[in-house]
Amino acid sequence: MNSIKQRFGSVNLEKAYYVGVCVLTVAVVFLYSSTGMVYGATVTVSATVGSSITCATDNTSTSFGTLTSGAITTSTLNASTTMSCNVGTGCTLSINDAGNTVNGGLSTSSPAYLIPSPNGAFAASATLVAGTEGYGVMATTTAVGSGGTLGIATRYLQTFTGNTVGGLTTSTLTLASSTASISAREVVVRHKAAISGITQAASYTDTITYSCAGN
Repeated sequence: MNSIKQRFGSVNLEKAYYVGVCVLTVAVVFLYSSTGMVYGATVTVSATVGSSITCATDNTSTSFGTLTSGAITTSTLNASTTMSCNVGTGCTLSINDAGNTVNGGLSTSSPAYLIPSPNGAFAASATLVAGTEGYGVMATTTAVGSGGTLGIATRYLQTFTGNTVGGLTTSTLTLASSTASISAREVVVRHKAAISGITQAASYTDTITYSCAGN
């Protein structure tokens, strides 16, 4: 602790104390009355709270197993992401995938082939049909966490019991967002895929990236 002292007559004035990152300033105000001099004091207290935005996904992999043209397949594990932020305007959870580096989808390099997301037209969303190539995700929120709430982007806000999925793209898109500070709010993503009878035989992969930022 550092202190700076000055002497005025018999009065010692403590002008400033520096403690950590907080500054405590004491101002001494001299007042005069008919009975003589009196003094009072005002105290200004300041502090800083840094911004914090975090997100984490619980699973690093999920698998469809062997796809068949007669069924729509759901991957074995959902991906749950929790997000927190102390920004008053809220925060956004974004999503993008690797695809074939040009378009979103499940891809293989040998032979070069892509199961498109969500369908061959690369629409915003599509209903998967057995026997027709397509792949995508759907998302929902849970009651986990506190603070504001998360809203799911329209293309991914699909019923988990249905087969309509939102398309993934190599560009970053909004998955969910809040308009206020949140703590450990959760988004759950489910993955679905379908193939046709002429989908190339190969091992397919995709890498989905989740990221978060303040609004």
